[in-house]
Amino acid sequence: MAYNKKNGLSRLLKLSGAITGEARKSIHNDVVATRSPAFNFIFGKGHGLPKGYSMLLYGPPRGGKSILINEMIGWLHMSDPDVICVKFNTEFRESAQLDDEQVRMYGIDPERLISFEVNQPDQIFDRIEKELAAEIQDGMKIGLVAIDSINGIVGRREGNADTVMTQQIGDNALTVQTGMKRILEVQRKGNFGLVVTSHIRAQMDMAEQMRGNKVRPGVSYALQHHCEYYVYVEPLRSKEGRSDAMGNKFEDDSATDFRDNAEVTGHKVVAKMMDSSVGPKGRVGIFTFDYKKGIINQHEEVFTLGVNRGLIEKPNLQTYAFGGKEYRGREAMLNALKSDPQLCEAILTKLREADLSGTLKPEVKSEESA
Repeated sequence: MAYNKKNGLSRLLKLSGAITGEARKSIHNDVVATRSPAFNFIFGKGHGLPKGYSMLLYGPPRGGKSILINEMIGWLHMSDPDVICVKFNTEFRESAQLDDEQVRMYGIDPERLISFEVNQPDQIFDRIEKELAAEIQDGMKIGLVAIDSINGIVGRREGNADTVMTQQIGDNALTVQTGMKRILEVQRKGNFGLVVTSHIRAQMDMAEQMRGNKVRPGVSYALQHHCEYYVYVEPLRSKEGRSDAMGNKFEDDSATDFRDNAEVTGHKVVAKMMDSSVGPKGRVGIFTFDYKKGIINQHEEVFTLGVNRGLIEKPNLQTYAFGGKEYRGREAMLNALKSDPQLCEAILTKLREADLSGTLKPEVKSEESA
């Protein structure tokens, strides 16, 4: 009797874990983003972290890691009235890092953010694998889970030791590796983004140092394999990082210290996609963080992206053009973007369409030819 291939395929596709045509939809259609177009841009394709997938954020202390987590939570809360976010703060700084003023600044709904100050592995991974999974099964819509930071998690043997003098080589790495494996299925089926932050260590590999990579995340290879996105973030320490596109410094001259230095009100942050298994590598984005307002000056980000990706045209040295309209000079274009959110969104829409289609530069059409 001849083998019936159709029936055989049908039987296999009914088995647990089989991927059907419907499940092959693009993961980039449903993402977690921020209010920064530049940061979203570094992901490529859907311009954000696909739900169900993971990002490792690493960088120096106070470099911007927690800022980005809070921005993603705020973006989700402002985008979806039903979404819940969960954060595990292993450094026990949640109350200090996210007071009432900051909650409002990020756009976070405190009633839809569940925060834990814990560092024992069972209070993190078991809760995700069991309690969060049960709530998702009952209908809870979880958009993001954050672990800030992974380095604060106590190893299993370390937690059971009677004294700090007992050496536990490899304990932390194995604990995290096991925990991440146990929550992977919950993460995929629950369709929530996972963001993990890490401290940095000096890069000892001479070849990497020669490439300009002076630091690396303080995590095991297993965690790096778990995360599809691998982002380095730090303050922009050059002169450019202390002022906006028009040269205005992020300072308040009405408030000075004992040396008559103006109060600093913000700074720029640079984020680089160091590696990715599902998107482009090497993209860099720069955004401005105001200490009282959060991410600001998004119009500057749109301007830079639009010019660099060929969306905003330059017919000559003095003129910028988009959508059939021309703007005389850089300042005029920036002011137009600042005053017209729809203009910004039109440029970003073209940019996202280009990334999703895999083209480097979007096709630009004037209003007359469209």
